[in-house]
Amino acid sequence: MRPIEKNREGNLLYENIIESLFEGVLCVSPFMEVTVFNQSAEKMTELSRGQALGKGLDAVFSRDRWLVDAVRMTLDEGKLFSDCEGRLHRRFSPPFPVGISTVGVSGPDGKSCGVACLIKDLSGIKSIESEALRKERLALIGTFAANLAHEVKNPLGGIKGAAQLLSRKLKDKDAREYAEVIIREADRLNDTVREMLDFAGAMRLKKRNLNIHRVLDRVILLLEGAGGPGVAKAYDPSLPMINGDENRLTQVFMNLIKNAREAVEKGRGEVRVTTRMVTEFHLKEKGSREAKFAEIEIMDTGRGIPEENMERIFTPFFTTKRGGSGLGLSISYGIVREHAGFMKIDSVPGEKTRVRVLLPVEAL
Repeated sequence: MRPIEKNREGNLLYENIIESLFEGVLCVSPFMEVTVFNQSAEKMTELSRGQALGKGLDAVFSRDRWLVDAVRMTLDEGKLFSDCEGRLHRRFSPPFPVGISTVGVSGPDGKSCGVACLIKDLSGIKSIESEALRKERLALIGTFAANLAHEVKNPLGGIKGAAQLLSRKLKDKDAREYAEVIIREADRLNDTVREMLDFAGAMRLKKRNLNIHRVLDRVILLLEGAGGPGVAKAYDPSLPMINGDENRLTQVFMNLIKNAREAVEKGRGEVRVTTRMVTEFHLKEKGSREAKFAEIEIMDTGRGIPEENMERIFTPFFTTKRGGSGLGLSISYGIVREHAGFMKIDSVPGEKTRVRVLLPVEAL
């Protein structure tokens, strides 16, 4: 009886180890049926064990052919995969980046019992890599934008001045209208140049303790005064004061709430601004520590952002708006970062977009 009891204890130990792993673990039989599906795999896929065990792998991961193909190649050809990266679909949430490793499993007689697959969540690593790459890219573009803006500003002033003088001397009405077009376009280009300098220049924040709800109320009042969809508010009254530059933060929320209102078709969606306290990890160069943040969420049930545009939304001069400069989100992102905060955007095309601005409420 002892060997049997020992095997039972050993099996239970292995099961406990597999269940306690942060990585998702799944195993398949030689017939590609799921035989093991640990707790982490349930969380990652948002599928219960009952929805996976005994089912064919291609049915459980019908939208992740790359994963099914990797496991099948390991089973049929003995080819092993190590940290093979791809995007894993979930039942309710958007896809996210993962890395998988596969290995063949053999029984005591040496015959194949199937394949084990380890799934790592790479979303945190990819987020850090994207943040570093974005900062480097913005620094390079900022230098270029500053040089370009300075080169354009002086001749632009000359063009506008010459057009104004020409407009005064021209007697032909049509000719004067053409001169006015030159003046208006010069003014519009000058506004873009100012935004470029604002984006490229070092920010000098004038910080003081402020009530972020007052800032939001003022922005909403100004925007709603111009007509269009209303903005619903859900404020946390216990939110503490924030140490920040009022004018700069007004600029951020003016841009974000304006974008949300423009994304909502009249009578076919809503814009909601929500505030709350959150606790997250503030990443620093030498380690990390827990910090408290005030979260300002701007959510709209409008058009959403196409998946192919999500990687480019903070890129300067990228815009899908007619007549837009493509600098609004880049500048807003820079202002939030200068406040030691974060800006995160999630979107479901055709359904909704959620922008989260997190600002620290205590010294870091």
